[in-house]
Amino acid sequence: MPLFQQLFNHYNEFHETEISTNRFSPEKFNKVLLAGSKNFKLKKLGESVDGRPINAVFLGNGVKKILLWSQMHGNESTATRAILDILNFFSDPSNFNDIASNLIEELTICILPMLNPDGTYRFQRRNALEVDLNRDARSFEAPESKILREIIQEFKPDYAFNLHDQRRFYNVDGTGKPSTIAFLAPAYNIGEETNPSRSKAMQLIAQLRSQLEAVIPGQIGIYDDTYSHRAFGDYTQSTGASTILVESGWAADDMEKEFVRKLNFCLLVSAFGSIMNNSHDEYSESDYKNIPMKDEKLFDVLIRNATIKSEDSSFKVDIGIQRNEISILNSTNYYSISEVADIGDLQEYYGFNEVVGTNLVIEPGLVWQNSIIENENLTFQRGKIEELLKQGYLYMAVAGLPEDDFMVLPINIVSPDYKADTIPKFEGKANFLLKDTDGRIRFLIINGFLWNIEKSLPDSINGLVFR
Repeated sequence: MPLFQQLFNHYNEFHETEISTNRFSPEKFNKVLLAGSKNFKLKKLGESVDGRPINAVFLGNGVKKILLWSQMHGNESTATRAILDILNFFSDPSNFNDIASNLIEELTICILPMLNPDGTYRFQRRNALEVDLNRDARSFEAPESKILREIIQEFKPDYAFNLHDQRRFYNVDGTGKPSTIAFLAPAYNIGEETNPSRSKAMQLIAQLRSQLEAVIPGQIGIYDDTYSHRAFGDYTQSTGASTILVESGWAADDMEKEFVRKLNFCLLVSAFGSIMNNSHDEYSESDYKNIPMKDEKLFDVLIRNATIKSEDSSFKVDIGIQRNEISILNSTNYYSISEVADIGDLQEYYGFNEVVGTNLVIEPGLVWQNSIIENENLTFQRGKIEELLKQGYLYMAVAGLPEDDFMVLPINIVSPDYKADTIPKFEGKANFLLKDTDGRIRFLIINGFLWNIEKSLPDSINGLVFR
């Protein structure tokens, strides 16, 4: 059985449960990292703009050198969590003792698990100076960029892994499948030529793709290789290190990306094994070039061919809805805010959730005003909310709106004079009813979440406060 599949089957033995959400503080991460530091060499390389430590972990004493860096974008944390699992693997390999011992003997691995701790603290892409570190590989102005350049120059890796997350709305070209993992062997020059080091990166990616296909068939994509003078992957490739970009995408019903984290663990340790024994030499550049491109045609919800009525006419349209997650300060939690991302002909687009609306009519939600309440009394049983939703009430009128912008309850809060949009508005919030031709409510869209009222009300839905 391939190493990848073995690791996939035994992942729970190495999963670090102390951190299991996308959002966590750099302080908590370092606490977990330090707790296991007796099993590896931990070195402080420098500090971020705000003075947070940037650490490197060193494993092994072999001739072949591998460098990994993660979370150069602070809101891209999937691989960072997988690195904790990798360290658990080497600390206590269990049934994989021989493999782990061989890896340590043949390889020297340097890992920068969190290059942008200030961005991690804020759960934002950029650092504290608002610099995109992945576009600072020419001027090297940010202290974090200097640290990464110095380790690349001093460590002189044979292979390098640039670990990122990508947007939820990327799909594999020509399919409705999410681009759950995407790769790139970045160009090393403006001519986008292939030299021996880039060719090896392509071969390794081709092998990893073949292994991933066993568990996420059709969900592996490739990025465009247009050269950028400012990008760290391109810079690292130009130094002679075989550089592999790994972009962690999304899988259905995996909002905290724990399944994608598992894939990262398996593919990275498997890659170590491939580098150790050169098994990726069996793959070719053409295998790499046969990987489909990633695309951006995926919505959270796609409603196909539903009817919108005006005063005099009716029209058939598709509606694509996206949700964005807004972090709650000093918390691992977030709330969602929806947007009608497109309206019209979306035949070539896809949705994580799709509704065929051929016999469905879109109508505005109702505002419940039967008993206007003060916002300090805004406590309702979930069962009461569900009853209101089934009657078409997507809004609840309140005298004195709450200070927060969101509700943990699956209903929106509005002022008594609020009027709902008669039809969905482009770039507006997504809240409306889908009724059948007999006037019965079949589906609700609540803040961009789809609910089939014949099924259980999802716990994940949050409402908004409309001001």
